[in-house]
Amino acid sequence: MATDIGAELRAAREAKGFSVATIAQRIRVRPRMLSAIELNDLTSLPPRPFGRGFVRAYAEEVDLDPDRTVQNFFAQFPATPARRPPHSARDHAAESFFRPPSQLSGLGTAAAILIVVVTAAVVAGRRGEPPAESNAIGTTGAPVAAAPREVPVEQPAAPPPAAPPLRLSFSVTRPCWVAATADGQRTLYRTLAPGERQTIDAERQIAVRFGDAGAVTWAINGRDGAPLGGSGEVRDLRITPDNAAAMTIR
Repeated sequence: MATDIGAELRAAREAKGFSVATIAQRIRVRPRMLSAIELNDLTSLPPRPFGRGFVRAYAEEVDLDPDRTVQNFFAQFPATPARRPPHSARDHAAESFFRPPSQLSGLGTAAAILIVVVTAAVVAGRRGEPPAESNAIGTTGAPVAAAPREVPVEQPAAPPPAAPPLRLSFSVTRPCWVAATADGQRTLYRTLAPGERQTIDAERQIAVRFGDAGAVTWAINGRDGAPLGGSGEVRDLRITPDNAAAMTIR
């Protein structure tokens, strides 16, 4: 087995009268890669899967056995590449600066955790929860101010609805037929049972007919009215804002 496969490839190429540039154009490989193969310079070649492909294509183009050439070419080198010389402090700093993103995933995870913690603290402050520590230190070294607590603003209570201009309240001590309207709309038309109480509100007028005036106790806007009549008498009331006060006894 030849020990200098690069020289063997170069000799085969020259025997066919090809230049490195010609072979590079025919197999679509950069000339510097072919020169590295002829010099057995493994460090200048890409990783094994691609480097093996370059050597195979070169061997086929100059009519050498591609399988044997590939096997013998890489057999020239130790199974594990020699260790690189120690980096200088400057090289180490440059390597750290240009470190691939996969090596920086730990830093990305730490930053994400810090963002989650700060966000949770702000949300807790807005909900009225006390912060974990009042002297927490942020990433810049400055104390982190606690989120201001929102003070609920009390809404003024809605004013109670205004009392209607007219309110007639009445009850009966025995069965009594009653017909009533409020502002022209019928509100009552039936016989009330003993002890039953009714209230009628209106803006302009209340008209009521009692079938037994002696059984009725009544009031207008909280002021008692005078007796309407004797037992079994039918009486009518027509109440307006103008006469309401005059129809009461107190």
